[in-house]
Amino acid sequence: MVYEEGVVFVGLEEYFRGLAEGLRSALLKFKDPSVFDLNVIPKRIYERKELLVIASKLAEYAVLGIPNNFIVYGPRGSGKTVSILHLLENAKRVLGLKTFYIRARECPISYHIYRRMAGVSKMGYSTEELRTRALGGFREKAVIAIDDADFLEDFEFLNYFSRNSRASIILLAQSIQFSKRIDEATYSSLQPSKIYFSEYNADDLYQILKMRAEDGLREWDEGVLRLISAITARDYRGDARVAIRSLFRVAIIDAWRDEERVKSAISEASREVEEMCLRELKDQDLIALYAVSRVKETNKAYLVFNEYMEKIEGRTLTKPVFFKTLNYLQNLGLITEIRKRVGRYYTIEVDLLIASEMIEKEFKTRFQEVIK
Repeated sequence: MVYEEGVVFVGLEEYFRGLAEGLRSALLKFKDPSVFDLNVIPKRIYERKELLVIASKLAEYAVLGIPNNFIVYGPRGSGKTVSILHLLENAKRVLGLKTFYIRARECPISYHIYRRMAGVSKMGYSTEELRTRALGGFREKAVIAIDDADFLEDFEFLNYFSRNSRASIILLAQSIQFSKRIDEATYSSLQPSKIYFSEYNADDLYQILKMRAEDGLREWDEGVLRLISAITARDYRGDARVAIRSLFRVAIIDAWRDEERVKSAISEASREVEEMCLRELKDQDLIALYAVSRVKETNKAYLVFNEYMEKIEGRTLTKPVFFKTLNYLQNLGLITEIRKRVGRYYTIEVDLLIASEMIEKEFKTRFQEVIK
């Protein structure tokens, strides 16, 4: 043991044993801890009315064979992904529809989407070959969902499948603004219905937490569920991820009777969710976010952005690409752009909606070997 200013440091082995013992005790409070894993789709979800609109159209499609296409958009934590994955599971099991789900964050160009749909892992196939294989598997009734559609870099896939298949296509996005990038011919072929998932209110969040508590915990406190729901709706834009992780944290530390500890657990859960969002950003997006965290004025931030792009990726990007990246970050709810007048001219400044310390931490963690 080493003593320093009243703090006791023990060996790592003893430290792990202490943590493991505490977590084993905490585990007794859970029926199913996986209910609080944000990457796991629960058996039960809160079925918001907007989801039922899509479900009714898919039921018509399953019977009549006339496809419907959708753009589902809304802020982070509004249940888009979990709702659509739940929908796909039931469309497959109950309606007998073939389903396919892909994240455009992982496959941003049509060639990659075709490869995934065709089940081809090797390189060397032409776009035409992959397109033919992909279409062969989805020529009949099917539902194709593309999550993170804001990341799509081209829309050739949408054009081709909307014209040559009978599949229903669902695009999930943070903002409807992304659809303005779709060319007129493709958009005309899709003719998508727009479904907006608004922020959850406190009552919505309470229903979500009650389901998670019933399925995942052995005991809980109704008042704490209400408190988490109210604070999340008020301070965190109704982000269900924050509410769910807050409930998990409260259960871990057994804070049911301590309001201040509950509030502390909510703050910790919010940080976890923000860190997760930062980790999922592409390098270019994180560099842009770091640049505007250092310099608010976007024209000056562009210079900082390219300074780090040169160091990290060995290239620079044009100003339109930089502003397109900022628009995407705004759609994610990480920044907001403000138009300000300076003398006779206008400039655009950025306000951060996430702590600059968290941005700097992720930036240095990811790039410290390159920029040091």
